Amino acid sequence: MAGDQVESRFDFQLKNYKSHQWFGASVSTWKSNMVACAPLQHWNVFDHLAQAQATKTPVGTCFMASNNLSHFAEYSPCRSHQMDSVYATDGYYNDKRYCEVGFSSTVTSTGTLVLGAPGGYYFDGMIFTVSLSAIESSYRGTAMIWSVKEEQVSEEVRHGYEDSYRGYSVAVGEFDEDPRTAEYVVGVPNKYNTKGGVEILSTYEKLQLLQNIQSEQIASYFGHTVAVADVNGDGKDDILVGAPLYMEHRSDRKLYEVGRVYLYLQLGRPYSNPWQKLTGTDVYGRFGTAIAPLGDLDQDGYMDVAVGAPFAGQGGSGRVFIYNGHSEGLRTPASQALDSPFPGRASFGFSVRGATDIDANGYPDMLVGAFGAGKVAVYRAQPVVMAKTQLSMPDVLNPEEKTCTMPNSKTPASCFSIEICVSMLGKSIPEEIKLNASLQLDRMKQKSGKRIFLFQPHESTLTLKLSKEGPPFCHRFSAYLQDEADFKDKLSPIVVSINLTLATPLDTEDLGLVLYGDTLVQKQTRIVLDCGEDNVCIPDLRLSACKDLDYLLIGAETMVHIKADAANEGEGAFEAELQVQLPPSAHYQRAVSNIQGMEKLICNPKKNNDTHMVICELGNPMKTGTKVTVDIAVSVANLEDAGDTITFLLQLRSKNSQNPNSNVTVVQVPIKVAAQMELRGNSLPATMVVPLEGWTQPEGSRRLEDYGPKVEHVYQLHNKGPGTVSGVALQVDFLSQFQSDFFLYLASHSTEGKINCSDPANINPLGLDIQKPTVSPSNNESRQPAHRRERREADEEGPPTLQEPLLLNCSSQPCVTITCYVESLEKDQRAMVTVHAILWMKSFMKRPHDQFIIQSQAWYNVSAMPYRIQPEVLPSGSATADTKLLRVSPNGKKEIPTWWIVLAVLAGLLLLAIFIFVMWKMGFFKRKRPLSNEEDLKSDEDGASQAE
Repeated sequence: MAGDQVESRFDFQLKNYKSHQWFGASVSTWKSNMVACAPLQHWNVFDHLAQAQATKTPVGTCFMASNNLSHFAEYSPCRSHQMDSVYATDGYYNDKRYCEVGFSSTVTSTGTLVLGAPGGYYFDGMIFTVSLSAIESSYRGTAMIWSVKEEQVSEEVRHGYEDSYRGYSVAVGEFDEDPRTAEYVVGVPNKYNTKGGVEILSTYEKLQLLQNIQSEQIASYFGHTVAVADVNGDGKDDILVGAPLYMEHRSDRKLYEVGRVYLYLQLGRPYSNPWQKLTGTDVYGRFGTAIAPLGDLDQDGYMDVAVGAPFAGQGGSGRVFIYNGHSEGLRTPASQALDSPFPGRASFGFSVRGATDIDANGYPDMLVGAFGAGKVAVYRAQPVVMAKTQLSMPDVLNPEEKTCTMPNSKTPASCFSIEICVSMLGKSIPEEIKLNASLQLDRMKQKSGKRIFLFQPHESTLTLKLSKEGPPFCHRFSAYLQDEADFKDKLSPIVVSINLTLATPLDTEDLGLVLYGDTLVQKQTRIVLDCGEDNVCIPDLRLSACKDLDYLLIGAETMVHIKADAANEGEGAFEAELQVQLPPSAHYQRAVSNIQGMEKLICNPKKNNDTHMVICELGNPMKTGTKVTVDIAVSVANLEDAGDTITFLLQLRSKNSQNPNSNVTVVQVPIKVAAQMELRGNSLPATMVVPLEGWTQPEGSRRLEDYGPKVEHVYQLHNKGPGTVSGVALQVDFLSQFQSDFFLYLASHSTEGKINCSDPANINPLGLDIQKPTVSPSNNESRQPAHRRERREADEEGPPTLQEPLLLNCSSQPCVTITCYVESLEKDQRAMVTVHAILWMKSFMKRPHDQFIIQSQAWYNVSAMPYRIQPEVLPSGSATADTKLLRVSPNGKKEIPTWWIVLAVLAGLLLLAIFIFVMWKMGFFKRKRPLSNEEDLKSDEDGASQAE
């Protein structure tokens, strides 16, 4: 091919520029013909008369070689001798100056060349079709512009989508059910305002639009690549479209450019939605830049496809992904991912071609272009060994039919046989091949849960020797079903599988072998159940439940009993369970049932995320007509944040496939709040006898104790629970005067616990000196003995002639009010206030004949409780403390008469004499002395003589 060419015509000079023309940007072949295009070959026209030249533009051209590269022709339909002014005058109509013809190309099965020119019509894009024979016959080697008959050109579309780049990619297929004409699939990546599209053009008489396919994402370059292949093996051509700039959202909610390939199966028009989407994984990998049908690599009858991602892989060197076809599209993930064999950014996978058997071994090979490295990688397909495998075993296993005994024991067992038969076929494979066979029993179960076993466990792995033309290799295994008591799952299928692999890799022209076909075959059987002819049990589980408590109190640790009545009115329920979902504040304790032998149920607490469950086993199976009553004990505490109620959800569940569960039963227990408060009042002393012996009127003393005896009124507030109270107001009214005289002189007050009291205004009005009070006892019980002792003295010494005591309290006399506040009082906490006073003896002595009961009173009110729910009535109450003042005169004590004393002494002597007499009569005063030596010897002699 010569360098730049120049041709002079009349007043014009024509010239092309071949530098940087991208020769080979698209290459197509048909039989012995090959077409290679240079879409960036530039063109220019010089007008000698006007002394002007046109704009140098990339019109593009294609070169054709035929007859084993012995004859050449050229096809460049966009060249013209028109100047720029002509296009401007015509409104740039039919402007072909920027065609870039040959940017994409393909050849139909009848030898028609299809060329894409995305820059034609001022970048709206064009399609040219012409037969290869017409190019060859019309080519004139000396001319630079010539016409070609039978040429078809797509029409210019005005008022449409400008800069659409129609013809960026092209492919050929059959889409109108008329095999006489082929249809063209054309990529238009900038159509629909950069959203991109694909057009299917009919070739009947002229190029007509048959259908549009629109993209889902703007600027994804949908239509950058198009390919046609029968992926699902239905005999109809399917369409694959690449969008290498597609972006997806990932877990961090950011968009990443990964690329995508869309598969449109020919299931009927229109192609509104893709059947399948393949999305790249490498960011900026440009997945979908190239798509190539490869032929049937694995010899399964379906077309396989390669997808290029030229900037994926390590270092962005490029990768090619192989997807195997099947009846539902393309299998995912990719069966192979080929990394670039070239260093650096090789752009491996920028172009891919396949479906051609280069090495004539009967399998299609693949070419991968890496323009960054300026190289092409050739991948030869490996010979495929197609395995045909049959696995036979009983459809059901009956545990009641025990036809043999278990190994190493005399226990009867249910036995059965498993048989496998394996054969092989393939092209260019050895006559004899060894395969490893691995048999897996009950493969869906873990080792501890398997239900069937081989009599000879070592037989699970075999080596098979197969002949290419020989009969299938068959082997029978003996197996048995484990006893029903040793496993739980009786419903799920028992899956048996056989897995085949090549025993020893064999070299076949350094390519090796690949094993395809029935390499993993599995079959399943079931255990016979007492469930009718269909062997499918359909239970009818019923559940009701109730509680033993009307409500729960916050702060109390309570045991709740949930009584559940479970029944099965249908067929057997396998692995039947009672599931109880507990509220957060509940903890499982125990469960019992009314079934003999199952009084104590097996229940397992479980936690799933933040949900606490209790699962109780009710039978495997839970037979027809079974009724069970279950009592579940649950401890409940910490209800502060539980709300108005706590909820238990109960359900019967089984592993049956149909109608496995009962209704969900809800048991709700209301939550209330309460606190039992007790206010106790006490006086120290409770009773006082006056006047005091030796008491005299003080003269000018400043000491408080000189004016009378101490009197204390103690009020103790006790929260017996279970709830906590807050904002408790306590008021103590204390009588201080009687008939305008001090009576109980209020000296001070003290507190214990979480209580604060304010000082009244008239406390210690005379400002007397007060000694620091001793610490009051923490409870009233320690004060009771003094109370009882003083009361007894009063009873003994009180004058019987005095009148009944007069009650003095705040309803009739002026009092001092002490206000106290308790911020919070929890269960079993106490708060105490003590009022310290003295009995003002001067006032008491003015009234020599009167006795009194001095009474103070206290009230409390609870303003709130620290919970979301509140009681209907908050606690409140009152109490009193009484001090009795009893009077006795100093002369009131009487002497005992002398004769009383004499009489008492005589009576005592008489009693003593009677006692001595009784003791004497009983021999108390007789003494038995021990014998002397002589007496002892004499008694021995007397005894011997009597014996003779």
